[in-house]
Amino acid sequence: MFKALVELGHDLEDKGELPSPGYYYYREPIKWVVHLWEDRVYLEAALLEYSRPFSGRTSDVQAHLLTDEAGYALGVSKDKSGTDKRAEKKHKTFCELLREFQKWEGLKNPALREATVWLDVALKEGRVRQDPRFGDVLSKDWVSFVPEAGPLFGHHLFEHAEAKHFWMVELQKRSSPGGKKENRRVQGECAVCGRKSLLVGKIPLGVKLAGNTPLHSVNADAFASFVSGASAFKKTHLGLCFECGDTASRAFNYLSNSEQHRRSLIYDREKRDSLTNQIALFWVKALAPIQVGESILDLNNLGSIDFGAALASTSGKPALATTSQLLDMLKLPWSSADSSLSLDDYGFYLGILSPNVGRVALREWVAVSLTVLKKNLARFLEASCIVSPRGLTPQPLSIGTLLQALESRSPNLSKGLLRTAYLGYDPPQGLWVAAVNRFRIPNILQDPREAWRLQALAAAIKLGRYYKGKEVDNMAELNPEYQNPAYLCGRLLAVLEEAQQVASFFKNKKRLDKTIVNSSYGGASTSPKATFGRLMNVASSAHLPDVGKALNELIEEVMSSLCEVGGFPRTLSLEGQADFALGFYHQRAAFRTKRGNKKNEGGNQ
Repeated sequence: MFKALVELGHDLEDKGELPSPGYYYYREPIKWVVHLWEDRVYLEAALLEYSRPFSGRTSDVQAHLLTDEAGYALGVSKDKSGTDKRAEKKHKTFCELLREFQKWEGLKNPALREATVWLDVALKEGRVRQDPRFGDVLSKDWVSFVPEAGPLFGHHLFEHAEAKHFWMVELQKRSSPGGKKENRRVQGECAVCGRKSLLVGKIPLGVKLAGNTPLHSVNADAFASFVSGASAFKKTHLGLCFECGDTASRAFNYLSNSEQHRRSLIYDREKRDSLTNQIALFWVKALAPIQVGESILDLNNLGSIDFGAALASTSGKPALATTSQLLDMLKLPWSSADSSLSLDDYGFYLGILSPNVGRVALREWVAVSLTVLKKNLARFLEASCIVSPRGLTPQPLSIGTLLQALESRSPNLSKGLLRTAYLGYDPPQGLWVAAVNRFRIPNILQDPREAWRLQALAAAIKLGRYYKGKEVDNMAELNPEYQNPAYLCGRLLAVLEEAQQVASFFKNKKRLDKTIVNSSYGGASTSPKATFGRLMNVASSAHLPDVGKALNELIEEVMSSLCEVGGFPRTLSLEGQADFALGFYHQRAAFRTKRGNKKNEGGNQ
């Protein structure tokens, strides 16, 4: 995952979508610019949004190079809330860092060296304090320095390539497990880039998932390389150089801050920093546009194909619409727009992460080619495709919707579904079993507000029972040809419920909020033979005389099919109960299709 994030970070840097290593965007703009000449300065108010040197400092005193808060850069002590008592110490560290830069062997540019001398002299002589605008400057205001003569005229000094290089060297020292103590720094080969350099102990830039935490990998003491002794894991993490660690963190935040690259599978609003939360970050490595059907699409813009639709919907988007659109696109032929490339050269990356009290836990990592992704994801979406409770066109459901309907926080269940969707594994065994158990809850069966859940549970049952099976394409909606005893029993219960509803409307001009399903679903789905005898007797005397020819013929048709396959089963296994649920759901949805949304017939689900 670290390597993939670093590669992503470099691609984003090349496109200008990420700042340089060691630099980051701040909430506060640069509010003051000090214009430099050899013999004078001019202080100008500004509001500039630049990425700037970042060290991750909190309450400690650490200066940034050639730009910083005014307390550091100019020694300003005045603040909104009073006086910054550490302004003198802060300014001293800023000047010390400036002089370290001047002594650095990598400072080769004569114009940059000359400009730093102008700055050094101006700070020593207090020239900025003599400017009439100096009294308006506050300690927390950001300040930058710009030469107004020579080759660097009009350029911010902190943006110079040599300044960025020095800042990287400085951050390597600060981020090493030994910090400024040379004898405790750790040298080694970076696990990502392979270069020998100082290894990072803690990446300064935190990653944003639920909170703001450092991105690192903690090993047991026995596996912590380069450092010995007790609690070695506290001194070194995954063997990364600073540049790779920082680049991975910036790329992580780019993904986490983008709705196109992030989806929440499980979200606990009361405990944001909890392992129960599961958040997906994903992206595509696209070397060139691809041809999808007759369209040429740039996969670097995920808006062209919403791969996240299979995970969960985004806010404001209808989940079913996006999953359907994704499936339609996956069914089209794909090829690279560059004849020298194949889909195997393109990559799809997905990480499932959870916040864990100041850390980020990686739950699952998927890295596949677009060839594999296209095949497996299309099969998953087709297997989760099912008609709506209202009988609308069958559409696939996302992993997040399935997990939400099951109210499962099991990492094994979410991991299993991800492996099914992206790696082609069989669905987790517990998926359809959990769905069957929840499907029979009366409130879910009867409450209109739970219709989405009923659909998701039916989709989970279909996915778990018929994934890769020959029946999967025929189980998205009512399948009159499916002569399975359990399925037929489920259909029969839905027919008897409809007869009860039609009879009620005929007699009382209203449909029922609670039907025979409320009290009889459990018995009918486990012991059909014992339950349906009683239900048929009641229907024959109380409902069927008032429901008309079509329903009576349908009951005869289903009963005839049951007789052909051996009649009512005495009991149903879990597999049978799953098929019963699908038969019931399909038949009820078929009635909704015929009935439509007539206002005078109520809204029972």
